[in-house]
Amino acid sequence: MAEEFKFAWSIYAGGTVILLAAGWWFMRNWSWSWVRNLILLEAATVLLVPARGAADGPLMPVLPLFVYQTVFEEEGAAPEVAASLVFAAAGALAVMLIVGIVTLILRRRKDRPMTESDQY
Repeated sequence: MAEEFKFAWSIYAGGTVILLAAGWWFMRNWSWSWVRNLILLEAATVLLVPARGAADGPLMPVLPLFVYQTVFEEEGAAPEVAASLVFAAAGALAVMLIVGIVTLILRRRKDRPMTESDQY
């Protein structure tokens, strides 16, 4: 990757991290923390997952590339860019679903009152 693209990626990644930190800061008092985590993880995934716009082109963030191709190119977004966006978002959603289910199961066990007949 050329030096210009490394510099551009570092600025883009830094800006995305600042944007996500600001989102976390403004949503920190939400009573449903899993919704906040889901929104932030989805945003981070679609903003930071790289994809190739052309076969010999550099890696670019998938969501801005998808929007650019949809708006400015005649054929619309390339199928591989659209697939990368869908799989990145679905993967982040699946991770949050698994984490949410595990958290609910563990919380339910912890909050269950002990009875005399239940020794464990």
